[in-house]
Amino acid sequence: MRAALAVETLKLRRATAPRVAGLAVVLGVPTVTTGFIAAAEAAPTSQLALKVAPMLVGEGWEAQLAMVGQILSVAMLLSAGVVAAWVYGREHVDGTIGGLYAVPVRRREVAVAKAVVLVAWGVLVLLATLAVSLAAGAALGHGGLDDAATVALGRAVLVGLLTVLLALPVGTAAHLLRGYLPGIGVLLAVVVVTQVVTVAGAGAWFPYAAPGMWAGMGGPELAEAVLPVQLALPAPVALGGVLLAAGWSERAEVR
Repeated sequence: MRAALAVETLKLRRATAPRVAGLAVVLGVPTVTTGFIAAAEAAPTSQLALKVAPMLVGEGWEAQLAMVGQILSVAMLLSAGVVAAWVYGREHVDGTIGGLYAVPVRRREVAVAKAVVLVAWGVLVLLATLAVSLAAGAALGHGGLDDAATVALGRAVLVGLLTVLLALPVGTAAHLLRGYLPGIGVLLAVVVVTQVVTVAGAGAWFPYAAPGMWAGMGGPELAEAVLPVQLALPAPVALGGVLLAAGWSERAEVR
């Protein structure tokens, strides 16, 4: 397992896709958040402000960090999903998947190592995003963090972690379908289904919708309605995806 982790870490470090996806979140989320809040405060009656208003919770730090959590629920899923599809699908596309059958490391260990490295990448991206967001808030003169802001920060951290876990089944799909493009297709399908299920009123029980709802995407009332058991659903979904990828790796034939 140690050798598999070292190789997968090296591949991720040298790849372009994880860098671009990571920078998109680290720089994009704080920029969009700051822009939305600034627009809402500068012109409260503008169309943009009216659309942003339902996403605003409190003011100052609380408002900024709450919106960071909401945007992370979407941005992290898209970026981590793309990276997961690349991590699990690249060997199929490059035609190097057969090489895994010639190394002493078991293929299921390689599949698990991919998941571990992907989660580590997601955690680093999440921490960097929050650091930039805090720096942006400090530049806006929000002052120190109060209790409400600390709660909002903790919620953003948990939403980001859950969303990273939800990207793992996307990698599994790319592995089973033998390519990162099919994996990205599954990711887009998940995004569409999430919207449909949320509109239908069952979003709290859908793992891909629950973190965003809890972050406040549907308003404070829906956020309070999300139960702990519903918020915990991404964990078994992610674990199932990893186990499926590991088991399939042992049985799959090279094409």
